[in-house]
Amino acid sequence: MSAPPPPRPVPYHRLATLRSTWSLPVKPLLTLATAFVVYVALASVLLVLTILVLALAPGVNIALGVTSGDPTSPLDVGLALAMGALWLPAGLAGVRIGGWRPPGPTWSVAARFRRKLLRPTGIVAGLGGLAVVAAAALAGALAGSAGGLVEATSPGASGADGGAGPLQLLVLTLIVLVLVPLQAVGLELTMRGVLLQALGTWIRTPVVPVLVVGALSLVGRELTVPVAIPAVALAACAAVLAWKTGGLEVPIALAVAVTVGALLVSAFAAGTGGGAGAAALGAAAAAPGTSAATLAVADGAALAGGISSAIALVLVTVLVMALVSRREQLALLEPVGRDASDPAPDPVPF
Repeated sequence: MSAPPPPRPVPYHRLATLRSTWSLPVKPLLTLATAFVVYVALASVLLVLTILVLALAPGVNIALGVTSGDPTSPLDVGLALAMGALWLPAGLAGVRIGGWRPPGPTWSVAARFRRKLLRPTGIVAGLGGLAVVAAAALAGALAGSAGGLVEATSPGASGADGGAGPLQLLVLTLIVLVLVPLQAVGLELTMRGVLLQALGTWIRTPVVPVLVVGALSLVGRELTVPVAIPAVALAACAAVLAWKTGGLEVPIALAVAVTVGALLVSAFAAGTGGGAGAAALGAAAAAPGTSAATLAVADGAALAGGISSAIALVLVTVLVMALVSRREQLALLEPVGRDASDPAPDPVPF
C-alpha cells in the first residue's frame, strides 16, 4: 500500500481549529460578541470624554466639527480615526476573552506578526495602495469638479479664500500619520482577522468567509454607490490577501497606504474632482459608524473615484498574490499555511 499523502498546511482562516477547545461551535459567537461589546464601551468613553473636553474649551462650539464629515477638519478626522483605532483592543479582547485563545494565530500562521514580510511584499502592497489612491483621484478629476465638497472649515484656520489654511492642513497631516496605522491594525485585526477566523471555524472553504467579510463592510457606512463599491472591494481584497499570505501584515500595509493617501488627497484637494474621487475611497476605508464613512457630496467625480479605486484594488491584489505565489512556489489560489507538522500554540491558561 502506498503511504497516505502528507496533511496539507492549515490556511489562515482555519487557525482557530488547531485546538479542539478553540473551535467549539459557540466560540466564534463569543469572540465576535466580546469584541463588539468592548468596542461599544470604549467608543462610548471616547465620545463622552471628547464632548466634555470640548465643552470646557473656551470659545468652542461642540455642535460643529465633531460629526460633520469635513475632510479638512483635524477634530473630525482625528475623532473618526481614534474610534477606528479602538478596534485594536476590542479585537484582542475578543480573541483572548471571548475565544479564550492566544492572539498570536490571529496575526499570522506563524502565530506572530511577521515583520520580515513587510519588506518585500508589504512594500509592494503599500505602493499598490498609493496607486489605488492615484487612480481614484485621477478618475475624479477627469469626471469633473466636485464643487462645494467643503463649505466651511474650522474658524481661525482658514485661508483667505475660505479653504483650509496651512496650519490646519499641517495638524491634519500629523494626526493622519499617527492614527491611521493604529486604525489600520485595529480594523484588519478585527474586521478581517477575527471575523475571517471565526467564520473559518465553521466553514472550510475561504470563499464564503471572504464574501461575508465583504458584505459586512457595508454595515455602519453610507450606502451610496461611490462608497459601497470600493468598501466591498477593499474588505474582500484585504481578506483574500490575509488568506493568501497567511497573515495580516500585507493587508495592514495596503490599508495604511490607502487610508493615508485618500485622507490627505481629499483634504488638500477639497472642493475639486480629484478630492471627491479620493474622498469616496477614504469613506470606504474608514471605520464603520464614524463620520469619515460618509460623503459630503456623492456626485459623478466621487462615483468615478469609487469605481476606479475598486478596479485598481483588484489589480493590486492579483499582483501581490502572483508575487507571493512565485516566491513561495505555490499556485495562484493556494495559500501560505501553517505546516501541519508544527505544534499548535500553547493554550491559554485558566
